[in-house]
Amino acid sequence: MAYGVLFSRSGQVLVETGDAMPSGGSDSTLHRFRTMWGAMWVPGRLTLTKLHLNFIPHRAGRGMAMLDVNLREVTGVEVGTRRFSRSLAITTPGHVIRIRCSGAPQLAAQVEERIEILRRTPIFRTL
Repeated sequence: MAYGVLFSRSGQVLVETGDAMPSGGSDSTLHRFRTMWGAMWVPGRLTLTKLHLNFIPHRAGRGMAMLDVNLREVTGVEVGTRRFSRSLAITTPGHVIRIRCSGAPQLAAQVEERIEILRRTPIFRTL
């Protein structure tokens, strides 16, 4: 599977903590991001690939603040209903990622499409 970029825009991200504790994978990364940045909107660059949603803050000098969410771990995608500044909510088992960017509905459609493709694709592991 090629690892091409499907969507890349500047935007802002806010990570909200859900009810569940981080169970590993993307939730551990989201927990670390939330601990570092707190409850504030962080400006940066969003990149959607065929397997991941990446976010690199503009002020990356604060340590390892990059987000990398595996699309196989996403449980839900929802577009906000505001008229002028649409936002997007991506849910994992332990967190909610809120994204504000231009083209949020298109990003949501592409994330949902990739999730559906990944659900139909078997995972091959080598020992």
